[in-house]
Amino acid sequence: MRQNQNIFPPKVKGAIPAMQFAAEKKEAFIVTREIHAGRKKIPLGCIGYFLEDKHSMGRIVDLKSRPVITLMSSHIKPLSCHEAGLLLTVESPQKRHDLLSNERLFSAICCLQIYDVVRVRYNRVVAVGIVRSFWEQHRKPGNGELKMLLIEVELLDSGIISLRDRYSRLKVDASKIIAVSSNVTHSIGCQEISQESYKKENNHPNQYLAEVSAASVWEQEVLKKMEGTMRGIQGHCNSCYLDTTLFSLFSFSSALDGILYSTEVDDKTAQQILREQIVQPLRQHGYVGANEVMNLRKLLRCDSFITEEKDPEEFLNALLGEVLAVEPLLKIRADNEVLKYNCYQILAENNATVKVPTVQQLLEQSLLSYGLHLNEIPSCFILQMPRFGKTYKKFSLVYPSLHLDLTDLVNQASPVCCVCGGKTSYGCSWCQPDTRLHPEYMKLFGNISKAHSPLTRLKHSGKELKSNSPSAKQPTLDLFAVLCIEKSHYVAFVRYGPSQTSWLFFDSMAGTLKNEKQTNIPVVKACPQIGHYLAMSPTEFATVDTNQMDKLSRRFFCDAYTFMYQEPKHSSYK
Repeated sequence: MRQNQNIFPPKVKGAIPAMQFAAEKKEAFIVTREIHAGRKKIPLGCIGYFLEDKHSMGRIVDLKSRPVITLMSSHIKPLSCHEAGLLLTVESPQKRHDLLSNERLFSAICCLQIYDVVRVRYNRVVAVGIVRSFWEQHRKPGNGELKMLLIEVELLDSGIISLRDRYSRLKVDASKIIAVSSNVTHSIGCQEISQESYKKENNHPNQYLAEVSAASVWEQEVLKKMEGTMRGIQGHCNSCYLDTTLFSLFSFSSALDGILYSTEVDDKTAQQILREQIVQPLRQHGYVGANEVMNLRKLLRCDSFITEEKDPEEFLNALLGEVLAVEPLLKIRADNEVLKYNCYQILAENNATVKVPTVQQLLEQSLLSYGLHLNEIPSCFILQMPRFGKTYKKFSLVYPSLHLDLTDLVNQASPVCCVCGGKTSYGCSWCQPDTRLHPEYMKLFGNISKAHSPLTRLKHSGKELKSNSPSAKQPTLDLFAVLCIEKSHYVAFVRYGPSQTSWLFFDSMAGTLKNEKQTNIPVVKACPQIGHYLAMSPTEFATVDTNQMDKLSRRFFCDAYTFMYQEPKHSSYK
């Protein structure tokens, strides 16, 4: 009987780097035209290996007689041992040949790495999955010249594999993979770009490769430490609102690290618990128990934080505003008054011309419709969507902007006329949110002088704007976390690395142990598919059927409640 054996050690479980595959010698071959060797017919799709360096003789390994035959270059195609290993697990020689004929797909399959996203055919259905490892399938004794490779894939489709059953994975042969995500980027070796041609395009190839390598090592180390069951922050007694907020703010961001070490906080005990019992263990070991979190909950000045359901903004206001008493994260100017918040609640109306609004559009509409501006660029900007309780949700679907452009939203910014491009002297609260003035990006400033005003806007009332010198700095914040709520339970999606696919899903109460205390099991799970959707333009994404998404992607886009943005320098991986 054949036995499956994991070809990678448990501590370094992962794929062989793609660059090694590209450089591998061609020691095997596949028959591309039927060969007649005496009375024997060697059908197309058979696999063999060369017996001589000149590639003139070869042994066919997938026929019972294992014949040695003379080879003609026009009847075979040389393969690396890795390519042959992937094809050997495909039982039908015809299917092997068909897969090889699809050069683009087969090349992508040969370059697959751990955490790449693929589409597989499984039980007559097509499903999306993540590559988790590669497995070697041993042949019968004496037939071990070429190894057989299976690809382990974790399916993401909620109807096929349950989230809690994370060990239910498939080992498939290469023919079951029908697509590899086009957004997956690999090392230069897999793209078959020569070092010489690359140097023409980049003056520092070694520096680039070093950066790619460092980022890859970082992401692998993060996943070893953070991913799995009993990872993240353990939930207890309706604590999901607090667990997801802490995990999002501190696991891979330093935007609020100043609070951890400030000498000006009111409650030193709460600060110490937050720093030493929660943030430091989370970053060092990837896990914080419910007892440590309870120590902080007891100091939030209200017993309801110990047992009852709350929202993230209630927790932040209690912790930052009342217990630690630090300066609020956000300052917004309304005329001559400066308002201070820790979270900003989006107030925007549905627009029939925009099928899927972006966070950028909603923020601009919310601020400018009410004549508001950011008084300064916040290091951490927390935005909340308009929804209430379990039933009311203003927008059924929101597309998260990966970057927030605050150029037109900061008080010191100099507005630009959307008609002539010149400096704006006046602003109109009616014209500013009008998407027709700039339908793609919603640059919402308008010069309301009669020379530029259509008849339909002559009755609008304008307000003279103060003359400010334009800032040389283009203020932009990066998305680093999204909190989602379905009914009354919060979960989080957090970006952990520089790659567009570096996203983690966190649920502090994903499962429950069957013991007297009904102990909750927190789960952290890689979800690179989020990055592939975010790589689309908002227009492209508007055509996606969310009902066809995997469960986690659907939660990310349909149940998003709180978006967290930060200055790029606060990303831990930078």
